[in-house]
Amino acid sequence: MELFKDMAEFDMPTLMIVSHGNSGNGGDPAGTLAEAVRDHWAGFVHHGYMRSQPSVADQLAKLKRNHAASELIVFPLFFSEGYLVFQELPRNLRDAGLDRAVILPPAINLPGFAEMVSRHVNSAMARRGWDCSETSVFLVPHGLKTLTKALPETVRLANEVGQFCPDVEICIGNIEGNPSLRDWRKIGSRKRAVIVPMLAGGGTHATTDLPEMIAGQPDEAIEILDPIGEWAELPDLILKEAAKYVRTEMGRPNLRLSANAKDGHAASSAAIV
Repeated sequence: MELFKDMAEFDMPTLMIVSHGNSGNGGDPAGTLAEAVRDHWAGFVHHGYMRSQPSVADQLAKLKRNHAASELIVFPLFFSEGYLVFQELPRNLRDAGLDRAVILPPAINLPGFAEMVSRHVNSAMARRGWDCSETSVFLVPHGLKTLTKALPETVRLANEVGQFCPDVEICIGNIEGNPSLRDWRKIGSRKRAVIVPMLAGGGTHATTDLPEMIAGQPDEAIEILDPIGEWAELPDLILKEAAKYVRTEMGRPNLRLSANAKDGHAASSAAIV
């Protein structure tokens, strides 16, 4: 990642990590991720939360006071597409007067994301000596209480992971909504299960809710991976995507607000507010 330090001669933007937040002892996933990228980014690195402290609004105001927001790249540490990413976050930036801010794709849409998930799945099976044809892989997003079926972006990820993990059964089980992780034994049909928590960090959902929903028995073969937000490879994906929007001697790339992002729907490319 030293590539990004070499960019110090250019006008480096501030990089801000934004996550949902938590109401309990959920750690500091956005802050931890910001620390992981800070030594490899020649500009300022900050973080904020949509639903807890430090709040996104307060952090944006702080950046403006410190004259660190004129060039701003925001990474949404989210594993779904929806209101917070494509409506509320852009509105926060516009309200702060940061009309030139760039919003990177949410984590699930980062180039290389599916490949990263697949590598972890294959490594877990190899570590346990499990055969692909006997293993179910469960993608476990937070979900929504109103869900009656898996979100399209999770289905898309499942299809992509399936291409990199042939013969594995790819399943989806949400923390909230349906299909529910509680039904994992009915959803999957294989003897062994690899659980992939699509969560920002080791908060209540990862440490309490997920294990309780699985309720693994001694005779069941289950491998629960760390939350994706804590994976060591994630900073590399973020830095590589952010580097595309750094002002260089050739000038800033032609940034534009995606029509999909403007409408509040899925968009895989970065958007300028």
